[in-house]
Amino acid sequence: MPEAVRCDICGKLYSSSHVKSHKRLAHGPKRPVKATQDGMVAILEIYETLSLENKVRVLSQLSARAKES
Repeated sequence: MPEAVRCDICGKLYSSSHVKSHKRLAHGPKRPVKATQDGMVAILEIYETLSLENKVRVLSQLSARAKES
């Protein structure tokens, strides 16, 4: 019979038969650094295609979001 066990990541209680799927779905694998770097390269390539006006708008929006964090 399944027993209650704690998730070693978030500490919440789950049935022992479901804790593995909880970890996979809720705390899934972290994206590798390579994927993050590839994403940054893609963002910069798209940014380079923008008009000057849109570059200014993007930078303004990014700055506003950075201040919120």
